[in-house]
Amino acid sequence: MCGIAGICGPDSGEGQARLQAMLATIAHRGRDHRGVWADGPCLLGHNRLSIIDLTETGHEPIPNEDETVWALLNGEIYNYRELRADLMARGHRFRGTGDAEVIPHLYEEYGQDFLRHLRGMFALVVWDEHAGTMLLARDRPGKKPLYYAQIGGNLVFASEIKALLVYPGIDDSVDPQAIHDYLSFGIVPGERTVYRGIRRLPAAHVLTVDGGTGETRLDRYWDAAYLPKHEIGFDEAVEEVDRILRESVALRLRADVPVGSFLSGGIDSGIVTAIAAQVSDRPVRTYSIGVEDPAMDERPLARLVSERYGTDHTEFLLTHELGENLERVVAHYDEPFADASALPSFAVAGLASDHVRVVLNGDGGDEVFAGYRHFLAGRAADRVGWLTGAPAQTALALLPAPRTGRTRYQFLYRFLHVLAAAPEERYLALTFDGLNEREKTAAYGAARPELLPSHRHVSAIDTAGLGPVDRLLRQDFHLLLADDHLVKMDMATMAHTLEGRSPFLDHELIEFVARLPENVKLPGRTTKPILRKLAERYLPAELIGAPKRGFEVPLAQWMERDLNPMLRARILDGGSFATQIFDPAWLESFLAGTGWDRHRWSRMAWSLLCMEIWWSARGEKRSANAFAEPVPMRAAQA
Repeated sequence: MCGIAGICGPDSGEGQARLQAMLATIAHRGRDHRGVWADGPCLLGHNRLSIIDLTETGHEPIPNEDETVWALLNGEIYNYRELRADLMARGHRFRGTGDAEVIPHLYEEYGQDFLRHLRGMFALVVWDEHAGTMLLARDRPGKKPLYYAQIGGNLVFASEIKALLVYPGIDDSVDPQAIHDYLSFGIVPGERTVYRGIRRLPAAHVLTVDGGTGETRLDRYWDAAYLPKHEIGFDEAVEEVDRILRESVALRLRADVPVGSFLSGGIDSGIVTAIAAQVSDRPVRTYSIGVEDPAMDERPLARLVSERYGTDHTEFLLTHELGENLERVVAHYDEPFADASALPSFAVAGLASDHVRVVLNGDGGDEVFAGYRHFLAGRAADRVGWLTGAPAQTALALLPAPRTGRTRYQFLYRFLHVLAAAPEERYLALTFDGLNEREKTAAYGAARPELLPSHRHVSAIDTAGLGPVDRLLRQDFHLLLADDHLVKMDMATMAHTLEGRSPFLDHELIEFVARLPENVKLPGRTTKPILRKLAERYLPAELIGAPKRGFEVPLAQWMERDLNPMLRARILDGGSFATQIFDPAWLESFLAGTGWDRHRWSRMAWSLLCMEIWWSARGEKRSANAFAEPVPMRAAQA
């Protein structure tokens, strides 16, 4: 696990100094060694977190035998031992025993097709001296990030946006379209970032760069296929999932340093921890986070798993008294990011990093196995099409907004909100609870900017021929997982020089489950039934029937009481970002909360607070020749 950066192109003068500055901003991703290699138009840089092959033979950038192919790796190739043995049988010679060294040799053997041989998580770079090309690629689900910018004839890349912001000439003015999308998703989705000149390399894609001209080509190399379906029953599916998952966990225990596990009170991290405890040759260390609200505190359930498997268990209590930590966490994400579970993720990562360098987690269990309630709501909405649109809108207009959470009335109200949404915005209403296009028009006031609708990100995902459950699974995989949850976990762990590994995101498991029939994946009204059945083999009964929490924080309480003074002060400040883009009357009305579902209001209030913290941090980081003012999204008041 590491941080990578580089420059490729004909105009790479002063590249060494610029690359060192970029690497310095992401030193937290790897403090064990810094490696820089330069040849012709190519400069490669690497901050190393030593996990496998702790000697200098594991340092990067790393070449093939004759040093005509060089590679960078951020991540882990879990099947590196098998790949190495096969390559050696084909005549390749290795200097060390690390996983990164298989990459230049695999490329040498298979060309760009080498990516299909990798079983792991990665953002990687390959420089081919003979072809004069650089290849950048990300793993299939998008565990490891990679950002890039084209400046003149050069392509510049890095693991985090902050590393690109120190490169001279970057267009770091704010992109209004990205802000528009953020207001719906609570994240900036897709290839765009909040900065006009910086792009995100999509998951499962490869970017090829011509070192002589700087020209690029972007290609997708993998996608999960949901069709045709396996002819398989429920019990047989459980057995195969168990087999693949045990193999996946075992592969992710490969390390030359101690491995721990995040342990919430849910079944996903519980199953991963249980299997790890069974197959590991050393005791597993586990880490849990709790909150003051007993209804959301998962520590008691986590302890049951720890006690059953005799793990070395550590806990942490997260309170609203975050102070400067709140500012630090939100600003660390480099762009507006409103997933509130980033806070407990950040805290538990810091806790674990005091003891281990690697942690397993349960990421992907919900997005692969249909673990969210919105799968049930989406399927139900598909069945009652006659209620969608005007009938649901009429019902909503007659009902008061709920002011309490987790009640049957609140779920009914939220379901009606989904039914009332325009068809193209239904997925957003089901999952992200942000502002829809009509609400954003009202928020901007009279001078609504000419921007593309945010639901285009959903429409771009091909769901032809899929049923309602598979359709949501595919949308979640490409948006909720790739652009939200995996970003959250990578940034939280790597901020503490900690590697996070996700057994549920093994591509062989993803491919198998994707092609299961819908009546196997979600036959009734119980979410992720396959994992619940599997949990009976591994976990205490109390966990299996417990309500889903998922690293939640008491957001409504925080926004209404504990953090409300900060919210109002930041948003209503004369220099706030909100006052530049929103109609003042809308802002006042929103902060009052009148007519808002309490759950949805608190999430939107948190989104606006996160946006303000990002804006403040951005202002503090301005360089003399860089940040331009954002394009106004609201006309100046007369």
